[in-house]
Amino acid sequence: MYAACGAVSKADNEKLQADLDAATEAQKEIKDDLKKESKNRKEAEKKVEDTEEEIAAMQEAKDKKEEENKKLASDAKKKAADLEKSKKELDELKAELEKEQEAAAEAKKQSALALERAEKAEADLAAKAKEAEDLVAAVEAAKAELETKVENLAEEEKTEEAIKENIEKKLKNPGPWSSGLCSCCAGGKGLCLKTFCCPCLIVGRMNATMKADGSAPCPGGCPGGCCLGCVCLPCFMCKAAPTIAKKGAKEEAKCKACLCTTCCPCCYLSRVHREHLKQAEEGGAIAEAPLQETMAEGGEGGGAEKPAATGGTKWSTGLCKCCAKPGGVGLCCKAFLCPCIITKNLNKYLKDNEAGGTCPGGGCGGCCCGCLCLPCFMRKAAPVVATLASKEEGKCRACMCGMCCPCCYLEQVFRETLIMSAS
Repeated sequence: MYAACGAVSKADNEKLQADLDAATEAQKEIKDDLKKESKNRKEAEKKVEDTEEEIAAMQEAKDKKEEENKKLASDAKKKAADLEKSKKELDELKAELEKEQEAAAEAKKQSALALERAEKAEADLAAKAKEAEDLVAAVEAAKAELETKVENLAEEEKTEEAIKENIEKKLKNPGPWSSGLCSCCAGGKGLCLKTFCCPCLIVGRMNATMKADGSAPCPGGCPGGCCLGCVCLPCFMCKAAPTIAKKGAKEEAKCKACLCTTCCPCCYLSRVHREHLKQAEEGGAIAEAPLQETMAEGGEGGGAEKPAATGGTKWSTGLCKCCAKPGGVGLCCKAFLCPCIITKNLNKYLKDNEAGGTCPGGGCGGCCCGCLCLPCFMRKAAPVVATLASKEEGKCRACMCGMCCPCCYLEQVFRETLIMSAS
């Protein structure tokens, strides 16, 4: 029995030992598997880390690539804009080049014409040079003949005295005029200063006085001479100087008058005007034709007789009476420094008297609109004021006076309204 039990126990023990060995073997295999799995896991983790690094690098590369693409797109747009700008500039350069080519062609054409004219002028110059040589020879011959005559005449004392008297007479009489061209102050320093500083006054007075006998170079009397005469003084003197010389039984060539005015306008204008004044004094006429009918200080003399020599509209005060009353120096300063005040009062006066204001809006309208175009304002206002004062004033004359002498003319018209208001 014990032997049977021992055999069973031994069999069980062997079985258990076999199971234990199998379990140990299995555990060893499991440990090997775990080691393999741990190693695989580490390799997997390393692969995951490597993959994540690759993914991060790829993402960074992608971001960098996108930034480069954006930059390339921006550069492409900028280059496209620059290309468009360059294209426009190229078109402009082409247009300018075409214009320059046209200008060059025109210049070439003008150069050819100038060359042709130069050749013609050269031919004319050669002809004139020949004529000059002939004239020089003639002058030399005349000079030799004159010297012979002088030698013959020098032998006789009476002839010498006659020659001296003729020379003295010629020196005293400077041609067709009573004074020399360089005698600037022969008629006084005032005339010299007027001619130099404001020749339009001298030209206007000459034209107004000459209008009486219909020999005035310019229409419109004093304003016409003042405006048109000074625009082209040589043309004015080309007609005025021979006319004045003819009145003094003398002669003056138109070409000489034009050249003298071009070369020395102030001196020649003074010379002719002095002759004009002398003729007027000798004939008993007024030496200087008045620009306007003047009124004494204080507004007296408004009923004075209107002289016919001026040929213009008469106001109660003169155009050059800047400080005349009413108004005085204050009105002169306002007209010069701030004419809008006078245009305001003038427009308000016309509206209050139901004469139809020049500008809409009464005083404010006259202040704003009147100074924007004073000649247009005076063109309408001056004839209306003249009508209210029982006088006449042309629109054209009012516009010219408002353009040439705005301050003085504005004072003259406004003083008329002050005189009418006082009466």
